[in-house]
Amino acid sequence: MTALSRLTLREKGLLAGGGVVLVVLGLWMYVWQPLIEQRADQNDRIARYLSLIDIAREAPGTVQKPVAACTDGAALGPRITNSAETAGIPLTRLDPEGARLRITVSSAGYADAMLWIAKLEATACARALSVEMSRLTEPGQVSLRMTLEDAG
Repeated sequence: MTALSRLTLREKGLLAGGGVVLVVLGLWMYVWQPLIEQRADQNDRIARYLSLIDIAREAPGTVQKPVAACTDGAALGPRITNSAETAGIPLTRLDPEGARLRITVSSAGYADAMLWIAKLEATACARALSVEMSRLTEPGQVSLRMTLEDAG
């Protein structure tokens, strides 16, 4: 005979009710409350980011430059080639992928590559979609793989 079978119907009901109350209380304490706290923390973090953005916009000396429209009618490949030559970046490979262009550079200086990537949108009307950079054994040298699209 088990201990549960020796209980009366009223005691079994009280035991089941107590178990349900404990399960509900446990779910409330260990599931619902942490979710509410996490949501409040995220809302607070978002509010701080938004207020920081507002402060930065209202700060003196910060003027947003209008984005210049691309007036160069040349294809993306020649624009990138000219931009790379101007920046001193030796392009290894250009692979067209529809409207996008995949570029490979086997070796370039890190600082030169970063400046070139930063100037691509302004000078060559190209937007970098993905940039993969690998460090080479030579100090300050990287290999570079990028996917670009027309920014105009």
